[in-house]
Amino acid sequence: MTEGGEGLSLTDIAELAGVGVSAASNWRRRHADFPTPTTVAGQELFASAEIARWLDQRKIARNGLGPDEAPGTTYGDRFRRNGGAAAPAAQATATQTTPAAGREMVAQLWEIMDLLRGDLDRASATEFLMSLLYVRSTAPEIWRDVTEQRYWDDASLLLRSIPVHDLGPPLSIPDARTTLGGQQWLQVIQLFDQIDLAAADPGTLYEALLNSFHRDFGRRGGHFTPRPVIRLMTEILLDPRESSTVYDPACGSGELLVAAAQQGAASVSGQALNERSQRVSLFNIILHGAKANVRLGGPQVTDGAFTDRQFDIILTNPPFNLPIPDAALDEPWPYGVPPRSDANFAWLQLAVTGLKPGGRAAVLMPNGASFTAGANAKIRQAMVDAGVIAGIIALPAGMFADTGIPVSLWLLQRPEANKPTPPEILFINAAAENGPPNRDGKRLLSPELQDRIVETYHGWRDLGDSWRLDGAEDFSRSVGIPEIQQQNYNLEPQRYVGASSATTTSATFESVQRELDELTNRTDRVRHEIADRVSTLHGRASAEKRNVYLGDICEVQAGPGTVDRTLGHFVEAWDRLVLPRNIKTGYLSHKDLDTVQPQTAAKLTKYALKPGDVVCARSGTLGRHGLVRAEEAGWLMGPGCMRIRPSADDVDPTYLVHYLNSPEAQEWIKDHSRGTAIPNISTSAMKTLVVPLPPIAAQREIAAAVDAITIEIEQHKQAVAATMRLRDAIFPLTGAVVSPSMTNPKNSSSTR
Repeated sequence: MTEGGEGLSLTDIAELAGVGVSAASNWRRRHADFPTPTTVAGQELFASAEIARWLDQRKIARNGLGPDEAPGTTYGDRFRRNGGAAAPAAQATATQTTPAAGREMVAQLWEIMDLLRGDLDRASATEFLMSLLYVRSTAPEIWRDVTEQRYWDDASLLLRSIPVHDLGPPLSIPDARTTLGGQQWLQVIQLFDQIDLAAADPGTLYEALLNSFHRDFGRRGGHFTPRPVIRLMTEILLDPRESSTVYDPACGSGELLVAAAQQGAASVSGQALNERSQRVSLFNIILHGAKANVRLGGPQVTDGAFTDRQFDIILTNPPFNLPIPDAALDEPWPYGVPPRSDANFAWLQLAVTGLKPGGRAAVLMPNGASFTAGANAKIRQAMVDAGVIAGIIALPAGMFADTGIPVSLWLLQRPEANKPTPPEILFINAAAENGPPNRDGKRLLSPELQDRIVETYHGWRDLGDSWRLDGAEDFSRSVGIPEIQQQNYNLEPQRYVGASSATTTSATFESVQRELDELTNRTDRVRHEIADRVSTLHGRASAEKRNVYLGDICEVQAGPGTVDRTLGHFVEAWDRLVLPRNIKTGYLSHKDLDTVQPQTAAKLTKYALKPGDVVCARSGTLGRHGLVRAEEAGWLMGPGCMRIRPSADDVDPTYLVHYLNSPEAQEWIKDHSRGTAIPNISTSAMKTLVVPLPPIAAQREIAAAVDAITIEIEQHKQAVAATMRLRDAIFPLTGAVVSPSMTNPKNSSSTR
């Protein structure tokens, strides 16, 4: 900022001047003398004194005056009366980080990371540093005590005593029984204590951690939304003059929740897909001085985290193209059951069901969601016919750090009762409006393009039938439902905005090609990651491992002989019973579950499962081992099953289940089973299975490598599906199609 005064965002200016965000954006875009902002902690802030003087030159129109404002009142007068000389507390405390300080902090973090990599995988090491930042920022007295400890056991005990809101003691702090050793852990504490937090506020340093290591959180619940896209989503839906409840059903790292809180939302809630995402999101929110309710859940209608509530606004960037839980397939989806292999239309339906009547949502989706066939096409049709889709915005490609798949922003709504269904859908084609690349080579969504999109949407929504394109036919268009029906409910903006059918088909072809290129790139990255992990472990796991009997490191227990139940009978309020058919390779299926009534369950408490247990069949089809996750805690092991519960601290459950599902272990189980017609294996035999047990850090690296291979398999499946869509586009692209008007081939003008 060129002159004194508190820093205000454009949204703050709009609120204090009593205008919409789009109006403030227009002031900035159309007037060359509008004050110039300064970037503070990654956000553009304007000097309040400069803004006040600029607004002094602009009188408020008579029809815009408030009841207590006399003719001649300027926006500057209103700005000052509303407190424009003082910034909101969230902005006033922001600390500017200089480039030199930023580079020094990152270098210090990397030095600490080098120490940790000997004992933790990179994602766990990053989360550990986030935990240290949380403790140092929120509990300075305890942090001071931690730095004064001479033994790591004492320091780690202090760290574990720090609770995080709604989580209890959540910090995953290692003990001294590790490769690193107690004194080296204390060295990590001392190095972290040397970072100058006065050079940056905790939220800024936390963002630096996320930016540096975001790839290790993956797209399964720990992903990044670029800041320009966050700004676009919040400015489209959030009005600082309204008190809105906001929800993100796939909150990832919590960046959308932070933005909503900073925009003045009345309450902010988020659903995390795993415990790591929950912790990371809560850290992010708390370190930015905000509050939020973050619970664990998934893409399910009845068993999600906030199925008991509805919200004014939903903002989300969910994981793309990932499978949904088996249990979700039997839930009451309002517009159709999504395919198991693709949760995209599960997230879209959840966004609608999570809204209050009259509520609105913004959901990021891969472009393929606009035109894919099969079950997704039927759901898309049902959503269009129900009037819950307000608009589709095709965004420029190449904006995301972790994916090059082109994306669109879906604007959804929940119609109010006794009101007519909206007759049109707004399409905005911003795909060709690429901004300049950043230093990582990713495209930026320019402020001018963001403002144009926001202004177009607000104009369309606020003016209704009187809205006109104003020369923007190649950018946006409001399309009636009958025309969309004629296009077989294809929702690609390129199909409706300034494009011919051939151009649209070509765009679809190019979009699928880009998706295939991205899948290839992602597969290459995963393959390199696997190679790096295996290279790091090569020789080390073999040299440091010990061979142990399964019975020495785990409790092995057989399930009950019989259970009083009705076969195939499921009652929601009763206890779930795991049978051999529910055991899959690596996980437990939520489909085809039996349940037992509470009186029976009370007699089976010794067979209760907890996270980290491994369940397998002991008769029939042997060899599949499923890991019990948090959502299956309390389920009961049924007849024909066996429970393997790690009893030693140096056994990683994920490593164990991967080893038990390996060809070596499978062959051993086959050789040691009894029976020919119905093979079976006893608990005493399973206890004699020899398990190779490297150090815990190596176990986690091996498990991560297997997980990476599993991801690669899923990406290959997606590539096959994309290739089939590419095949389907060949005939329309080449023009070798039958025109809808051609009912009799004999009347065609074509020649032989």
